[in-house]
Amino acid sequence: MSNRKKILQLGTYFVAIIVFLIYIVPFLLILITSVKSEAESKIMDFTLPSTFHFENFITSFNEGQIWRGLTNGLFVSVTVTFLTVILCSYSAFIMQRHRSRFTSFTYKYLLAGMIAPFSFIPAIKLLQILHMGNNFSGLIMVDLASQIPFTILIYYSFVHGIPRELDDAANVDGTGPIRMFFQVIFPLLMPVVSTNIVLTFTNIWNDFGNVLFLVPKSSMWTMPMGVFNFQQLYSYNYALVCAYITIALIPVLIIYLLGQKYIISGMTTGAVKG
Repeated sequence: MSNRKKILQLGTYFVAIIVFLIYIVPFLLILITSVKSEAESKIMDFTLPSTFHFENFITSFNEGQIWRGLTNGLFVSVTVTFLTVILCSYSAFIMQRHRSRFTSFTYKYLLAGMIAPFSFIPAIKLLQILHMGNNFSGLIMVDLASQIPFTILIYYSFVHGIPRELDDAANVDGTGPIRMFFQVIFPLLMPVVSTNIVLTFTNIWNDFGNVLFLVPKSSMWTMPMGVFNFQQLYSYNYALVCAYITIALIPVLIIYLLGQKYIISGMTTGAVKG
């Protein structure tokens, strides 16, 4: 191995270690703080507690109303993920296969949504006009809209690599466009669908801003909003907050670990085929 390759390899390992530390250090801080007493937790450092308070997890589970946040979060995340997969995959297929001025404009318009800033005030007013401000439908629609631009992009690139001969063969057999898509094309999109599911679910599950501004009822809060249950007069009980965050991370970690191999493979395959 040449010296240049060795230097590049060492540089790759160094960058990988830095990225690993960026992610693992905050998690370790949260994990250590979650087993401290309330007084010790106010100084958030890596010092081990004098006594491990594992009961913080039980307390946060009971007082944080985790079951309510869990069911609300799963309902919103699963619904948005399902709608994103179906709508974006079919829309990307139509835009890629039936190119026209209208589909070209629509594609560019949707991609502009990746850089356009989101404004809460018009969104809140629109939801009030549509009578969607006091239920999950408004939150789901806003979350769905935020996921569409990037998701359309990755599906569009992937569909580009699927031969058009498959469409022609299905048309010869008398298959309609919707049936043809779901029976012929959609199964071929499984790598990018898996990527879409993991990324969308984790994004919606961890969403804080939309829930904070668009959900007026505490009974509709998802998991990230549960930290407000530990708010005191002028501060938080950070031990319980960190215990709650640790519990809230478990579903995301499970989804990510189950689908992590599809994230890179799906995105790189789509990029190469695009």
